[in-house]
Amino acid sequence: MADYDVHILTTDGARVKLNDQVNIHSVPPKHPYTLWYSTFLKHRLDSTLASISPDILHFHQPLPWAYVFAKAKCTKVLTCHGLHFSETSKRPRSSYLNRLLLPRAIRNADVVCAPSKWLADYIEEEYHVECTVLPNGVNTSVFAPIEGAKSSSNVILFVGRFAANKGLREIYEAAKALREYEFWLVGDHGSETANVPSLPNIKLMGFIEHDELNRYYNQAMICVFPSYWEAFPLVGLEAMACGSAIIATKLGFSEYLENERDGLIVEPGRPEELIESIKYLMQNESERSRIQRNAREKALKFDWGFIINRYRALYEKLQ
Repeated sequence: MADYDVHILTTDGARVKLNDQVNIHSVPPKHPYTLWYSTFLKHRLDSTLASISPDILHFHQPLPWAYVFAKAKCTKVLTCHGLHFSETSKRPRSSYLNRLLLPRAIRNADVVCAPSKWLADYIEEEYHVECTVLPNGVNTSVFAPIEGAKSSSNVILFVGRFAANKGLREIYEAAKALREYEFWLVGDHGSETANVPSLPNIKLMGFIEHDELNRYYNQAMICVFPSYWEAFPLVGLEAMACGSAIIATKLGFSEYLENERDGLIVEPGRPEELIESIKYLMQNESERSRIQRNAREKALKFDWGFIINRYRALYEKLQ
């Protein structure tokens, strides 16, 4: 959106690399963020805001910024990408203090958005505000099929954080049952390495830079994402944009994944379903190819170009 004067307020300015049209304003990272920024650093933040004099403030989480600038004299848009939900259910998992601060942060926004319908429904029910569904997007030029990339016919790929809610236990169970396939796990596993079973068909690939993930999605025959919940998971869209067949769970992935058309949906916490779905796709080449074609077609509908135009329409409506 080159016709907008864009400013970004961040606690991680040293790592932000953008074009010259975007202005970066850095503040020191201070924990707990919301308390620090709404008290000791509030004057500095207010001075920064006054120097910019924005028409629209767009927050991408309620805390800290939507709370800190709740009374700012301009239009405020809040996108809730997640609310720190618990590992196994759609209930918030946060400190008592944060639960006290969230209502003010959310209710003082002029427009509240969420990337998925289930999260928008939850926010409307819990905080009594109207919430618009505005999905995330994927760069379908970067994430795209690579001719001849599937060098191995037995690779099953997982990309994500090594956390319990990502369904790693189910993946480990699948690896135990399906020794004929390689399970590549991409992500920063850190201390979780100790919990990974010592199996010859599990390969820890480590953290991969985002712009390098395309190669891994293309090499894998199937991508699996058996999460217990997600708000709007980009990994699924990225894999689909690369023409990969994916197996995922309903909560979050069903925002764009249609069961048996452009992927397979399984129940969370059910490793036997994951195992059977992997076997089905691996053993049925024609069905897998059909799903791969449909997956790419579906991902194109979520290209960032279309999503940016929806944001542009929202901004223009508010001015």
